[in-house]
Amino acid sequence: MGPAGRALRPARYPDLQQRPAAPADASSAVPEALGRPNPARYHARMSTHRTQDDQDGHVVHLVPRLDAAAPPSAPPPESLRFPRRMGTAGRTGFAFLNLVASAGAAWAIVQLWTDETPGWWFNLIFTVLLACLVLALWAILAGSIRQATLERRLEALWREIGPTAVATAGQVTGRCWVLAEDGSVSSFVLLVRLADGLALQAHWNPDNSRECLLQTQVPGVGAQARVWRVPDAAADAPLVIETADPSVVG
Repeated sequence: MGPAGRALRPARYPDLQQRPAAPADASSAVPEALGRPNPARYHARMSTHRTQDDQDGHVVHLVPRLDAAAPPSAPPPESLRFPRRMGTAGRTGFAFLNLVASAGAAWAIVQLWTDETPGWWFNLIFTVLLACLVLALWAILAGSIRQATLERRLEALWREIGPTAVATAGQVTGRCWVLAEDGSVSSFVLLVRLADGLALQAHWNPDNSRECLLQTQVPGVGAQARVWRVPDAAADAPLVIETADPSVVG
């Protein structure tokens, strides 16, 4: 989910393709209650609800291993672990640079319309380009502030309701990811279904821009998950889905 959030574009969906039936053993069989996802339906759901998931604090936590059931004394996650955002000093510095860029663009636009140029069409083109550049810089700053405010609100809400969260077993029924330029995974979305048929969607984002995952570290369809959520909470209440890193052995 850049500082203001990253647009999710499905890169590949290898696990949403039809697979041959796996051996019927206790570890790999998919319960009949969960069933197999319909690719077209889940592609649409993961696309249309991604923004909502970013807004309601449904997050994925990767853990080294996941026990079959959480012990009764196991505490829920203390935080939602949102990515680090620009602090007050960073936003102040960025705003100062935006002011400098805005002043420079305004001076350039005045020069365009007062000096000799090839024509009005030339002035108009560069006026629009400079104005769009300045607006984009301010939009980035505003988006970063808005996202940071939202995440602080969700973290505060989780600190309030998190201690009453209950762990529920689930299973991954769909996933999609975003690839970085080097082929690593920069973020991913999981669709998890509980035994009662409820489907939940959550996203994983790195703590910082330099953190990425190998594709083998993304949990696949059929992987077990533990969902921490507050009973009878509103649909937009934050929750945490814990799932094991499949690349960890032992």
